[in-house]
Amino acid sequence: MLGACDAPPPGVAPKEAAANEDCVTLAEGLYEFRGGKLLAVSAAQAGLSVGSGPERDIQSGFADAGFPWMGLKLRGRVAVINGAAPSAEAKAAGLTAGQAALAANPQTAAANLLVVDGISVEEGERGVGESLAVLADSGASLQACQRAFDDTMASHSILFESGNARISPVSTGLLDALTGIATLCQGFVMEIGEHTSARGADDYNLKLSQDRADAVKAYLVNKGVSDESLTSIGFGETRLLDPAPTPEANERNRRTEFKVIAR
Repeated sequence: MLGACDAPPPGVAPKEAAANEDCVTLAEGLYEFRGGKLLAVSAAQAGLSVGSGPERDIQSGFADAGFPWMGLKLRGRVAVINGAAPSAEAKAAGLTAGQAALAANPQTAAANLLVVDGISVEEGERGVGESLAVLADSGASLQACQRAFDDTMASHSILFESGNARISPVSTGLLDALTGIATLCQGFVMEIGEHTSARGADDYNLKLSQDRADAVKAYLVNKGVSDESLTSIGFGETRLLDPAPTPEANERNRRTEFKVIAR
């Protein structure tokens, strides 16, 4: 329960409040209470929420621009452009139009938004940010956050250059979607676990997996996720999903997993 340090929360007697009071001095500014945690936000970000003016206005403009199937979710500094496009070409055009609309709106342009592609193609690929869009509607409970990470990684993989921890540029969209999930779920601790195949020496694989887990964490932190909300651990080849000495098994075993933990 929250209350000012010089006044008890609603429904709590002054003496009881004094006995259990835990006051923390906050820097002057705007804060959002999300997932059991106070998060600092900018004035621009504070005005972006469910059904806010910018979200409503920009989304209504999508239909006028020829994209009636496209939607928008604004949650703090996270923007998800979502919907089901009739074709891959329509998706590309819609995503470009959505990004341009966010850049043209004064309030969203000032908010330094993380813009995530959540557009799927009818009878085709799922949008990498599809599960993030669901999370934005459901709220960031521990179970909802874990489900968003699991669903996202079930159909996507973070790719690295062979034999090192440099993230492939093709994984940028996926990492942005994961950053969006982590941003909404900062009320919890999120463990980034990296796994390798059984190829190579045990010590080499353990170090490689740790370096790759650290690289993923660094990407999320650089995009604005709180460092204290993230941990990274490399498991090497200690948790193989498939011990068979085949290329298919190696591909399954090389993976990134996210675990959401209550504080």
